[in-house]
Amino acid sequence: MMQPSSMRRTKIEAHIKLDNLIHNYDAIKEICDKRICCVVKADAYGHGAVACVRALAQHGADAFAVSSVEEAIEVRTTLDAMEGKAETEPMVLILGYTLPEDVDLLCKYRITQTVFSLEYAEALAASMQGYKRDGVIGADAVLPIHIKLDTGMNRLGFRPWDEARDIDDIVNVCAMRDFLCMGLFTHFSEADTPHANTTEVQYSRYMAALEALEARGGSFAERHVSNSAAITNFSALALDERMTMVRLGIELYGLTPSLQTVLPPTELRPVMTLETVISHIHTVHAGECVSYSGVFSPKRESRIATLPIGYADGFLRVYGNGGYVTVNGQKAPICGRICMDQCMIDVTDLPDVAVGDTVTLFGEHAQSVDEIAARANTIGYEVISLIGKRVPRIY
Repeated sequence: MMQPSSMRRTKIEAHIKLDNLIHNYDAIKEICDKRICCVVKADAYGHGAVACVRALAQHGADAFAVSSVEEAIEVRTTLDAMEGKAETEPMVLILGYTLPEDVDLLCKYRITQTVFSLEYAEALAASMQGYKRDGVIGADAVLPIHIKLDTGMNRLGFRPWDEARDIDDIVNVCAMRDFLCMGLFTHFSEADTPHANTTEVQYSRYMAALEALEARGGSFAERHVSNSAAITNFSALALDERMTMVRLGIELYGLTPSLQTVLPPTELRPVMTLETVISHIHTVHAGECVSYSGVFSPKRESRIATLPIGYADGFLRVYGNGGYVTVNGQKAPICGRICMDQCMIDVTDLPDVAVGDTVTLFGEHAQSVDEIAARANTIGYEVISLIGKRVPRIY
């Protein structure tokens, strides 16, 4: 819920268009008719996990992925509170590490945990057995898990292509009585580059492991390798009949994994639009300096407008490097250093601009997140996920 304006520091708003979220979901579903796991980690990439999960679940989303047990509990609690629940309960998958001592929470909230090594599996199982003895969880409780393969990302996972014993380790994990082994997945490191052969190499390693495990009696209801970039850049892998699910992340929010990504036939729409207002306008004479370090000095008498947003809100200093905002449909360049809570723009050539006018920093009908990211030598993921908690989300 939005705070009353009298209680807010200033008028900064991140407008979240849930219709666009659903449009993007449908656009991917149209080209990849698989089960879709919606990635809502990091508060749905800064968009607000509760509202996004509710909208996606109502639309029939099959599963959700997060990064931590705290995020998973938030998602499960949101799903449980919804009316008119689906007949099949959506899976909530933690993609990373959970402390073994928190395994009781995984069981309580019906969360699926990623397992990436025999040692980690043993630690989880030992914790479960202790909780069963203490009566914290039921004696017959089992934890659903997905096995993570490291096929080249070098982050988390079994490496059967490099360590022959890892097939034995995975078989042993799946045989543990405390687990219900539901899935096998990997993560591509370069799928955002359409012509890189790394993705095919990783896929072949995944398939070799899958076949070796199936030969040992392994069975995985969920098999997934494709993230947003792979869904569009390597669609043949996402559509492979042996795959049951894809993980839809950045494209769900209307952004591209990279500027090289092949876009889907249906245009993706940005879900977040960041806005503020002009708080002050004054005249700066030629030769004077604006903001810290004096890096900007106008060569003419200029009208400079102040905006009550800065890097503490997630609008970073680096965005001032040739950046601009939109006022009344017109571009206004950022001038001087972006401060912690404020920044300045040059409105000399926009005579009708006044205090209180709405300023759009990025989003619909303004510059894209990808434009900002390119100027800052970063990626769109960072731009949206860093928009701070003190910026209200308006749905």
